[in-house]
Amino acid sequence: SACLLDPAFIASQDARNISNGFGEILKLALVRSSDLFDLLEAHGKTLIDTRFEDESLRTAGVSSRIIDLSIQIMLEELGPNLWETKLDRCVDYGHTFSKLLEMVPGADIMHGEAVNVDGFFCIVLSYLRGYIGMDTVNRVFACMKSLLLPTNSSDLELELAWQSCKDAIEHRHGEQRIPLITEMGESVCVSDITEEELERALEMMKTFDH
Repeated sequence: SACLLDPAFIASQDARNISNGFGEILKLALVRSSDLFDLLEAHGKTLIDTRFEDESLRTAGVSSRIIDLSIQIMLEELGPNLWETKLDRCVDYGHTFSKLLEMVPGADIMHGEAVNVDGFFCIVLSYLRGYIGMDTVNRVFACMKSLLLPTNSSDLELELAWQSCKDAIEHRHGEQRIPLITEMGESVCVSDITEEELERALEMMKTFDH
């Protein structure tokens, strides 16, 4: 079997859809690859603006490198775990709170956008736990904004966040197993996030210029 990936398709999409796709790519960068993050930080906005058709970035191999790295990381993470015998999965980053955000009736949010809102919320949780410094928080926030991704949602409130943790326990074999980054490209799964911790994180979210 084979899978055909045609990057030319990207040029047929509008900026929001391309940005939406970057939501999933950035997730992989945060938990697995500082190199991928560096590429997104430096070139992501140009790739959105030019719909991956910037000739200099194409010639330099930047466009294909971002796509190839994203595919490689997903294959490395999911390939050996097809039957999901390992439930502490870094690729679940951004997929704890995003599910309920997408399910809010009438919510105008795409999947990659919801993943990114979840992802930044988890960045704040990482900071409050002392896993990362404020410099990393600010760097990630700036990159997300450059990729035209939302970093917060009016629907991300305490009740939804706490229910998301309960849902995670139900679907991840009795544990929250929420991935949090410990440095750029590295992560750990935690299962002890409290309602009070979520409340503190939500308060900190209000301090950013979303």
